[in-house]
Amino acid sequence: MPRKKQLKVSGNSITSFSVQVKQVKSDHGDVLIDIVDLQISTIDGVYKYDIRKDVRAPDIYATRDYIENSLEKAKKEFLKVEISEYTERMYLFFDVKSIGRVQYTGYRV
Repeated sequence: MPRKKQLKVSGNSITSFSVQVKQVKSDHGDVLIDIVDLQISTIDGVYKYDIRKDVRAPDIYATRDYIENSLEKAKKEFLKVEISEYTERMYLFFDVKSIGRVQYTGYRV
């Protein structure tokens, strides 16, 4: 399977983004769980992520708000945005220059 392209752009390259809390079926049964559905459109393509709550980020709504506010600021102030993946552990590293780097449980769709 080809490796997915990592998001690494300046805020002015982001054409649009969507950060929503959605319910999806759990991988471990018929239970519905809340996730953050993140989609970022850039001049180079569309990046989609599924972000789950965990001990580092237990409030899915706070996660959504942090990501949304960070992306709005990055777009407005042309800040560098990077989302890297550690696929073996299902981690995403969300980094916006001058705001900070946060680790989430999730993956690129």
